Amino acid sequence: MTTSIDQPGLGAIRLAARLRDLREGAPLSLTQADLGQALGGAKGTVGPAAVSSWENAQSGRLVPAFRLDAYARLFCTPRSFEGGVRLFEEADLTADEHSAFVKLKEELVGLRDMAVGPQRRPLGVARSMWHFPDGARITLVCSGLPDDRRPASADPGYLNYVRIAGLADLDALVEIYGAIRAYNPASQVVIMAAQDLRQRDVANHLVLIGGLAWETVNPWFSRIFPIPIQAGDPADRGAVVVRNPDDGEREFGYQMNGDVLVEDVGFFARGENPSAPKRTLTICGGITTRGVLGAARCFIDPEMRELNEQYLFPRFPEGSTYCIVMRVPVVLNRDPLTPDLSKKENRLFEWYQSGTEAK
Repeated sequence: MTTSIDQPGLGAIRLAARLRDLREGAPLSLTQADLGQALGGAKGTVGPAAVSSWENAQSGRLVPAFRLDAYARLFCTPRSFEGGVRLFEEADLTADEHSAFVKLKEELVGLRDMAVGPQRRPLGVARSMWHFPDGARITLVCSGLPDDRRPASADPGYLNYVRIAGLADLDALVEIYGAIRAYNPASQVVIMAAQDLRQRDVANHLVLIGGLAWETVNPWFSRIFPIPIQAGDPADRGAVVVRNPDDGEREFGYQMNGDVLVEDVGFFARGENPSAPKRTLTICGGITTRGVLGAARCFIDPEMRELNEQYLFPRFPEGSTYCIVMRVPVVLNRDPLTPDLSKKENRLFEWYQSGTEAK
């Protein structure tokens, strides 16, 4: 689990120093990019920004626990650096190398456990993108489906009425709701259609799910939450449209292979809620439902969440308003793969505004 602090503790300082010493003490010159590529393995390359944050206690970002096994396998034997950099499987280590692997892994795990001690979790610090530590009410907003697309179960007069059946992007809604309930068990969470929003609901932590929800709410926020993503429903244009003063209007469209959707586009945006300065406004959008779900899963998927947070948190200053547009691969015309934001090719556009400056 990603953690964040204002001042690093002794465990965090020792862990960061040990990781830096391992890299700098390797038998050959090893950059942070080289190390990230070696550590990635089947899970994909680790970006140099992530490695840098792990080696810097002031970043407040700990190396994910599951990466310590790869660290120990890489640095337990000089053979890892003969003729290049190679990460051996545990079964391929000699008896002496395996003893060194176990010893090094125990050391790194111990340092990380020390860093994750109680001092690493002060009150008021978010533990994930979906943790709102103030305990305030949270409103999840999807667009209501038009009448010609509403299922029979959305009608209150229907015997098997389902209250949320008339909402769009239900897959993303269910996953976001689950994450928010898990990280905010004491907070009240409300689900509603964008068309039914009232002032009371807008003043909460507000999570807009889907391009139609952003389009509906945008007239209230367009001048005071000025992300450069066009507010119209991306499905109407078949693209997420970005309007940036630096390079004009750009379109990012989905990719088809015949009649099969192979890649969608999603976006994630967050900033201060203009209607309630102590609350947040979050948007998960995309061209199709797969793009919306992929953007939501960036910080929910247990395999990718930490990696994506390790990229995002150091990238955007605390308190800034930001957005990131991403590729979302789609498998068999159905399920989106969670984007790895540490990979440059998956990031189509990034922007943030801190104070009066936008970048």
